[in-house]
Amino acid sequence: MLFLWTITKRGKIWLDGDAFRQIVAKRLPVDLYCQEVSFDGNQSLMNIYITLPEKDDPQKRLALMDKFEEFFKPVGIAVHIHWTRRSPDEMDKLPLWRKPLAWALGAGGAAALANLGVRGLAWVAGSTFFGYVVAWLALSEDGNKLISKLVSDLKDFRR
Repeated sequence: MLFLWTITKRGKIWLDGDAFRQIVAKRLPVDLYCQEVSFDGNQSLMNIYITLPEKDDPQKRLALMDKFEEFFKPVGIAVHIHWTRRSPDEMDKLPLWRKPLAWALGAGGAAALANLGVRGLAWVAGSTFFGYVVAWLALSEDGNKLISKLVSDLKDFRR
């Protein structure tokens, strides 16, 4: 999401919320998770939403607040950290019928079945699965490891 920071003579200055979330996430200790980042351009205030760890240490929270205030201070952005107890896996614990993706896939499947028939739906499902596997192999770390292992096994097999 883009946030409007200010309007100057030369145009508008927008900030990328996902980029700021990644900047924050890279600077967090392992036991903390950045859920969201929002920005109020009128006050030049970045709100950072971080989950509380199992063992809450107030000193650690204050040190983290100081760290982010010092990091964003040179560019003129104030920081406020909001601490939450919601875990990043909370959406995974929801029943299937409460997940928006399940509803979207169900509606898409019903529309495909009505318009394409069983054979057309099978082609769509097969193409989707094949595309996912290729993307997983090419883009994920586990897929790259698997490809490297297969290539090395083939080289060993040839010898």
